[in-house]
Amino acid sequence: MTSRLEVKIIVYLALILTLLIAVYGWWIGKRQTSVYIQTLSDNLRILSRSDADNAAHYMVIQEYAGLEANMLDSANLPEVVSIQVAELDGHLLCNIERPNRSERPKLNYKVKTITVPQGSLPILKREGNQLVSWAPILAGEQLGWVKVSLSLDTAQRLVQATWRSTLTIGALWIMVGTILMALVVRPPLKAVRELSRFAHELQNRKGGQVSVPRGVFEIDMLADALNHSSGELLRAEQRLIAEQERLSVTLQSIGDGVIATDIESRIVLVNHVAELMTGWTESEAAGVSLDQVLCIEANDPLRDVREPLQAVLEQRRTVELPGQHQVWSREGVCRTVTVIGAPIIDSAGTLAGMVLVIRDLTEKARMEAEKARLAEQLLQSQKMEAVGQLAGGVAHDFNNMLGVIIGNAELAMMGVEPTGKLHERLQGIQDAANRSADITRQLLAFSRQQHAEPKVLDLNEVIGNMLKMLHRLIGEDIDLAWSPGRDIWKVKLDPTQLDQIMANLCVNARDAIAGVGKLEIRTRNVDLSPEDGKRPVEMPPGEWVMLEVSDSGCGMRREVLERIFEPFYTTKEVGRGTGLGLATVFGIVKQNYGYIEVQSEPGVGTSFRIYFPAAQEEAQEVKRRQVAAIRGNETILLVEDEPSINALATTMLSELGYRVLAAGSPEEAVKVANGGKMKIDLLLTDIIMPGMNGRDLSELLHQSHPDMKCLFMSGYTSDIISQRGNIGQEVCFVQKPFTTQALAAKVREALQA
Repeated sequence: MTSRLEVKIIVYLALILTLLIAVYGWWIGKRQTSVYIQTLSDNLRILSRSDADNAAHYMVIQEYAGLEANMLDSANLPEVVSIQVAELDGHLLCNIERPNRSERPKLNYKVKTITVPQGSLPILKREGNQLVSWAPILAGEQLGWVKVSLSLDTAQRLVQATWRSTLTIGALWIMVGTILMALVVRPPLKAVRELSRFAHELQNRKGGQVSVPRGVFEIDMLADALNHSSGELLRAEQRLIAEQERLSVTLQSIGDGVIATDIESRIVLVNHVAELMTGWTESEAAGVSLDQVLCIEANDPLRDVREPLQAVLEQRRTVELPGQHQVWSREGVCRTVTVIGAPIIDSAGTLAGMVLVIRDLTEKARMEAEKARLAEQLLQSQKMEAVGQLAGGVAHDFNNMLGVIIGNAELAMMGVEPTGKLHERLQGIQDAANRSADITRQLLAFSRQQHAEPKVLDLNEVIGNMLKMLHRLIGEDIDLAWSPGRDIWKVKLDPTQLDQIMANLCVNARDAIAGVGKLEIRTRNVDLSPEDGKRPVEMPPGEWVMLEVSDSGCGMRREVLERIFEPFYTTKEVGRGTGLGLATVFGIVKQNYGYIEVQSEPGVGTSFRIYFPAAQEEAQEVKRRQVAAIRGNETILLVEDEPSINALATTMLSELGYRVLAAGSPEEAVKVANGGKMKIDLLLTDIIMPGMNGRDLSELLHQSHPDMKCLFMSGYTSDIISQRGNIGQEVCFVQKPFTTQALAAKVREALQA
């Protein structure tokens, strides 16, 4: 034991000496390195300033060969790694590098440009193992920058040399200190051994005294402590009693219910939590049978909870009742709990009883149910988002094809007699294509990729103006009740989209009502607080305007409710519905940052609640600007990567009197625009094209044609285009597919913008 303590003391001393010497070596090395780097920094400032002055001379007289020769001479200094002379735009006039200090500096012509600092103040900084200085080249005005990099290898070698000398001196100190300490600690350790022997004897001989040579304060204290240990042993018994009291307090303080019984299952202890669960106080429950106090039921009525608890006493093992159970108090309050039972065995191995730990899971069960509800809402939202993206992509591709069909049919109709059979057939083609375009517009609305022109509206006013149309839509057998809310807040919404929402919901309600029924439309303000647990999981707190459409129709089953917003899903007969009505409503609501809830019960009816965020702006009058003219003679640069649409748009614009310069790609458009001296009045371009989008092409061409107007076109826009950063909300835009008249109106609108 003695030798081990000596070894520890010597080892600790050696470690302390080593640490002190290491700190000292680090401090000396850091100080020397700091002085060296400071000196090197001062020299670097002088060198870079001198090189900048020389560079100014050669740049003024444009003698770049002399500049290189001068910089090569300067780069021969021992610590120089590189010297670079650059103009203000970063173009290198001279680039000298010396990767290895044993080699001569060389000119490097591979690097053409570097990034130079902003401003005109000198900069000195450390970059890795180099010290870098930027000095501005001044000759009446700033001409560029000189960058000089110096190596810090010498500083590292200085640190290494310091460490070597420190380690040598430190080794000598450690040896001397170890020998001295071994001589100093031996007498006190002899006294410690004597005290150790006394401590072992104290277990069998209480009240004994130990005598050791005095002189060391700590050893004197240890001797006094051992001499008083007999009294401490007596006081230990008192502490044991206090410990039992603390155990009782602990049982009363823990968050789980604890019930202890004897071997006959009579209660001997009940903590405060168990009192609340059972409705029995400890004094009332003492001596009472466990079955009478703890009224516990399993979730499974076929499972007996008494048998596992009896096994705790019979088999002397800990038992956890499987699953969750219900505990009923005397007041009739039910709690969901888990129960664990363990035997109480004394030090002699005798079974004294059983202890039950009852954990209340009522709040946890409620939270898990709420979590499951929120997860179901989130899953449904993600599902609809994925279906929406697919629908939007399909609609975009169809729009391109429909644009070719509609446009060519329209152009062909211009060249035939209106009364002929061919004209009638072409009209049939165009009508079918227009109906298909309506379906793609509904798909775009569902996928939130429809181009919208939102305005600040008063829902009561707009819906009030729609009532006559809605009456005609639903028929005379259905009673339409309109209940506008008082002083409702304004919303920001495209009026056409609101028409779509109301028409689709009312048609859906009409088809759900067999014969006579009732359709009710309501609006009201809804102010949701963060603590409102009934709001949808995605719906943030704030001010909302609710639009509710309820009917007394046949209602929907749960499996139908889960799919009503899917495109092309319908429960109607073949030919009576496309399955896009409610999908369109869903898409429009999401496009306008709203939320939709559906409640339906078979045989009772259905209620749709739509929440729009309240707008802070004043309501706008719903009207559209009329375009003054249709035809024109301006020059239009047309850019479209789809050949069929390119050819069709070229023909349409030519028929309208415009001069058309057609390009099949952004690169070709740049060549056409810059290849001649003609003025381009309007750029008509697709938004999404390979290589460069329409917005970037517009910005590029505006550099050479600043007065050029721009009109964008695409098969889908709004959210998807804005998210990609291709266009803003206020640009001129025409939706594919378009007719000659629609294109003419948009072209004239863009030219007059």
